[in-house]
Amino acid sequence: MPLYRTQAVVLKSMKLSEKDKLVTFLTETHGKVKCVAKAARRLKSRFGASLEPMSHVSLIYFGKEHQALYRLNQCDIIQSFQEIKENPDSFYTAVYFLDLAGHLVAEAHPEPGIFHLLVKSLREAGKADNMETLCRLFELRIMAHAGYTPRLEKCIVCNKKPQSLWVGFSYSQHGIVCESCFDKVSVETRIKSGTVNYLKKFLSLDLNHVHRLKVPKEVEGDIESITHRLVLARLGRELKSYPFIRQMAEMVELNGK
Repeated sequence: MPLYRTQAVVLKSMKLSEKDKLVTFLTETHGKVKCVAKAARRLKSRFGASLEPMSHVSLIYFGKEHQALYRLNQCDIIQSFQEIKENPDSFYTAVYFLDLAGHLVAEAHPEPGIFHLLVKSLREAGKADNMETLCRLFELRIMAHAGYTPRLEKCIVCNKKPQSLWVGFSYSQHGIVCESCFDKVSVETRIKSGTVNYLKKFLSLDLNHVHRLKVPKEVEGDIESITHRLVLARLGRELKSYPFIRQMAEMVELNGK
């Protein structure tokens, strides 16, 4: 049987039997993969803590191509992200990242761009002081990698660059609408042109510099209305992990007052 070697992030790990675990990985080269980890639930398992969700690992697994379940052979930790797990704000945001990546990537469908985005975002989550900005950036970037990059330069109706202070946004058409075309397409949200400029920065900014991006409080809500609703438009429902992020953001805001 073919032997596969790749880097991966552990998305989910669950009990399969009294001794075994079923582990879902987002791999660098083969998309989402599910593996049976034999004897992983034993006290002295050779896999150790490498199967904990969020871990960035180097793994070897085998099985026939395109089968539903593979057999895990070896799994070694590259980075455990323990610092994230010790910070509730970072932890719930990172769990949401795993959840979103798991829902957007199909099994056995390579998405190296999403894999690298996830790894970089987890690294930033371990040191960033503004989870809100990182979360919005992750949502927008992962949607772009999934083929849903919003059109932000020109109106999706007339193909002209908006000149007014306010622009509309259509989630069904994934782009901005100038004021002259408001009556020609469904406009679910209206935002200032300055907010559009921040969205452009989110798409182009090096993730290593996310801490340098200071988003005004009055703009954060508008950006969330775009990035998160793009996610909802694609998935068709709210992920269970997201409400925890909102609760943590509210707690941080209250503690800051």
